[in-house]
Amino acid sequence: MDNSMTRRDLLKAGAFMGMAAVGASMIGCSTQTTTAAAAEPFNDTSKAASGTASASLTEATSDNVLNIEVTDLTINEIQGIVYKTVNAANATTNLKLDLLLPSAGEGETLPLVVFVNGGGFTSSNPQGNIVHRMAFAKAGYAVASVQHRVVPTVKFPEPLLDVKAAVRWLKANADTYKIDKNRVAAVGNSSGGYFATMLGVTGDIADFDKGDNTSEDSKVNAVIDLYGVSDLTLIGAGLQEEIEQGHHSPATTEAMLVNGTAFGNNKGASVFDTPDTAAPASPFTYIDGTDPAFLILHGDKDTLVSPVASMELYKRLVDAGVEADRYVIAGASHGGPLFNQPQVIDIMVSFLDEHLKN
Repeated sequence: MDNSMTRRDLLKAGAFMGMAAVGASMIGCSTQTTTAAAAEPFNDTSKAASGTASASLTEATSDNVLNIEVTDLTINEIQGIVYKTVNAANATTNLKLDLLLPSAGEGETLPLVVFVNGGGFTSSNPQGNIVHRMAFAKAGYAVASVQHRVVPTVKFPEPLLDVKAAVRWLKANADTYKIDKNRVAAVGNSSGGYFATMLGVTGDIADFDKGDNTSEDSKVNAVIDLYGVSDLTLIGAGLQEEIEQGHHSPATTEAMLVNGTAFGNNKGASVFDTPDTAAPASPFTYIDGTDPAFLILHGDKDTLVSPVASMELYKRLVDAGVEADRYVIAGASHGGPLFNQPQVIDIMVSFLDEHLKN
């Protein structure tokens, strides 16, 4: 007779033992339980490095499948492209730009956004404002973020010459990056908004297009100014008296932009004391009816650049017959998260689409 137990026999025996334990408990008897030893983890190394698999390709590609609809463009980033080399007596400076390039179809070219990040005229970091730059790229725009020279090492118009050189370089290399050089917008925040504005109003000023790639122009088709500086004498206009009076100092960055740093033989001067140098650095000097469309956004709680500055820019553009629109962001200071919200980004993208795509 075969003494081996079948699986069914084992199950029956287990059930019987369980019932016996319950019965013993019910009549006051004690039973001793033991904790089963932890099972050894499964570790089959027999097929390691064997080149064999238990799954077929069909099984591997049909298990738990997700069907994804393509709604976002693929964005490629290229950093540190040198667009201009400046040779000075004691140093050589390579000015760079970063590119965000969305995927483009065969034979398709992309409209271009030239983004100038703010830095109080004293710094220029092309990697800032990634939320806005990525939003523009996802909307189908090539986005170039541009570095420029800063005070106190240079004065106006050198930083403007730099950003204009970047526009010309991008147009000269349009085929390489599938850019449509006839559809270009300038966008900037704070001091970057100043340079974006200056790009918009000086497109026909030949004196500012110097250096390489002068067979191309630096004209743009639209401008977005985010809480930017306009006329250098209006940065503190209407703010608290101590803030407004502080901008009368020769130590402000706008004073250093046009009059240099007080050092040695240069005594320095405020922008209010030197209209002969401040006026050529003011966008108001160049506004006329040929300028591209403007979109201006400013926070009502901004105490670094007065909302009066952008309001005055808006009024002068409209008076000259330039298409312009301006929004005040309630509760916003000088930048901050309110400017990154979908409602604001949608306004900017719609403006770009209207003037560069439609």
